[in-house]
Amino acid sequence: MLNAHHSEMKRLCFFLLLFYSCSCLYAQEKADSIIFRTFLDYAAREKIVEKETGERVISIARFFLNTPYIASTLEADGLESLRVNLKALDCTTFVETVLALHNVLKVSDPDYGTYKQILTLIRYRNGVIREYPSRLHYMTDWLSENQSKGLICLVDMGCASVPFKPEVNFMSAHPDFYAALKNNPEFVGEMADHEKRINGLSLKYLPKDQLTPEASFIHTGDIIAITSAVKGLDFSHLGFALRENGVVYLIHASSSGKKVLVSDQCLKEYLSEIRNNTGIVVARPL
Repeated sequence: MLNAHHSEMKRLCFFLLLFYSCSCLYAQEKADSIIFRTFLDYAAREKIVEKETGERVISIARFFLNTPYIASTLEADGLESLRVNLKALDCTTFVETVLALHNVLKVSDPDYGTYKQILTLIRYRNGVIREYPSRLHYMTDWLSENQSKGLICLVDMGCASVPFKPEVNFMSAHPDFYAALKNNPEFVGEMADHEKRINGLSLKYLPKDQLTPEASFIHTGDIIAITSAVKGLDFSHLGFALRENGVVYLIHASSSGKKVLVSDQCLKEYLSEIRNNTGIVVARPL
């Protein structure tokens, strides 16, 4: 009798937990869909679709100014799924969100489902969610994939740019840092295979000592991907270029500022103050 009662209590706790989880997901989905509709109202009011591409991208980015920063918003245990959070952003989800909304505005009468479809296309290899390794975790992979999809193009940074060798292996070398890898050891080998493929991709980057404050090859609205000296990683940070009075600044989800903001320093000064920043790759939304 006691065992039966214990089993019944376990089942009840399971269903209560399931109900609570579903309720939380529904509440978050509803909150994000409200922010999405607020964005569409903002876009109509600001006539964003009438703007040139770069100004259009920056207008979208400005919508998120002062949005709280939260780290690793996509990392969680459990089955891989499209995680949307418009209430708080990290540097990657900020860039993905703005790029997705830029493409949403190309669609007549878009809805929240349209946004999620485009975000999936941007975030996942071949635009298909499978398991954790199907996400474009490394920026080298992300840039290559999204250029192939016609969503961005890599910008020629001139004769001072040099070949960039990704040499990534951080995720497979440190699986305990990632809940999905720690709890699914079978994914580690798959990630190692992706890393090997990524290391065969060719990019160019501009070393930070070659960057000038004016950086004439950078346009407002360009994606700035900052290369990293950390062993096993390719990039450390992302944002969008904002040109003011001829000088390039960065609008980004800042971990130190704890929100989306425009950098006080120009891009060159911002790079020079962080030792592990080695340079930049520039991509232009299409």
